[in-house]
Amino acid sequence: MSITEDRKGSAVLCLSVLFSSLLYFFSYPEVDPDLWGHLFFGKQILEGGNLPSQNLYSYTAPEYPWINHEWLAEVVFYALFRFFGSPGLILFKVALGGGIVWIVDRCIRKKVPSLLVRTLTLVWIMAILSPGFNIRPQLFTYLFFAVFLFLFYRYDEGKKATLYWAPPLMALWANLHGGFVAGLGAFGLFSFWTLWSGVRNRDMGPVVTQVFAPLIVSGIALLLNPYGLELLSFLAGDLLLKRPITEWQPIRILDLSFLELKLALIAVVLLALWKQAWRRWDFALALLAAFFALRYQRHAPLLAIAAARPLAEALQEIYWRIEKKSIKRVLAVGLLTVAMYQLYGIGSIHLLHGFRLVVNPHEYPTQAVDFLKRNAVNGNLAVPFDWGEYFIWKLYPEIRVSIDGRYTTAYPMEVIQDHWEWMAGGNGWRRLLERYPTEIAITKRHHPVTALLRKEPEWLYIYSDPIAFIFVRKTPSQEQLLAKFREKRLIPPQTPTIHFPG
Repeated sequence: MSITEDRKGSAVLCLSVLFSSLLYFFSYPEVDPDLWGHLFFGKQILEGGNLPSQNLYSYTAPEYPWINHEWLAEVVFYALFRFFGSPGLILFKVALGGGIVWIVDRCIRKKVPSLLVRTLTLVWIMAILSPGFNIRPQLFTYLFFAVFLFLFYRYDEGKKATLYWAPPLMALWANLHGGFVAGLGAFGLFSFWTLWSGVRNRDMGPVVTQVFAPLIVSGIALLLNPYGLELLSFLAGDLLLKRPITEWQPIRILDLSFLELKLALIAVVLLALWKQAWRRWDFALALLAAFFALRYQRHAPLLAIAAARPLAEALQEIYWRIEKKSIKRVLAVGLLTVAMYQLYGIGSIHLLHGFRLVVNPHEYPTQAVDFLKRNAVNGNLAVPFDWGEYFIWKLYPEIRVSIDGRYTTAYPMEVIQDHWEWMAGGNGWRRLLERYPTEIAITKRHHPVTALLRKEPEWLYIYSDPIAFIFVRKTPSQEQLLAKFREKRLIPPQTPTIHFPG
């Protein structure tokens, strides 16, 4: 069977590969550590009818102003979970991924007529997107970023009024996730690139009315959020901060990590040298996205979207030079094999778990939480950074945490730094316990602070399992709990379900 555009077999093959890839890359059911917080905060907003203005859920910064730039996304997530459970969240994620893939295909199809090449490009893009494609507000940034690129390409195709869709989209984006900054940056680059073309062609009038006017209105539309200018001011300073978090670390150039991204970037650069694509705005945007992706891993999905069209064109050039039908047959068989493997792999996982999100018991302190609940423990709890929102969902208001994934949106840098020092067991590890009214601590078994707390006479180790240790401070507020421990009356935990919310 040869792969030609006029045969139904080619279309069926490509659609099968796209469908299997969507499920494989975008429906993996393991839960993200921030999801508990997003659902909890969305529930609080819906039930309370307002946005909490302070960090109510923490004892280290209870009066610190909280700028929730993801509030609308959290409301959407909680509404989906309330009515459809975790399967609804998985299906929503897959649908959003499918929407992004469809929009990206609309961006590349004018330049790349081959369905097979477009399929290869889209699967490649999905592979780059997938590490960051968890149920988090960033999903909306990926979607809106793709939409904005589609608007830019439509403008280039002669649809000059297209960009007037940008302001209402930007207003919505500003309430879903702070990643709207990427959209505004892309819009600015496109506008000035188009302006330069207008200067060269001595035709600047349409550029001002059709490009810069929507850009300016889009900037004003950003103020249509609950925090107004304060949100923009916060993000302007927050984006420059360094974070000792994996997704905010740079991508190492000289290893095999993020291989799909690196190969895509090489292909885009080769196209620029080959076809002088460096003269185009989308190549400049891909390079800008590459700069941020290499600096911060979490921006890799934006590079995947920005580089989609140049990557597709590079693959098209290679495909046109493959003249042997036997090679194309091998390619077709390979694609079909990949599709079958992906469907089997992800299908068996979902059959096992009933299309529900999974709480990995080797990553989350599920038994420790059950122990705290069964023994009615309450107080101020020092927690590892990536467990904070899990404890808020499970134990608030009886327990208030020291830190959680909201990071600088809800905590001052002093608290955050004290917390990193505590987790690392550094010289100032006691500051978190001494500056703030910490009564209980839960630590990861492998964290250095676990061994340090076991040596502290002021703290008593009362529980451990393969994941976590729990320590209690010898204070009057915890005397009842300590008495139960001494009298061996504490109730042991049971093993909770591994299905979300655990």
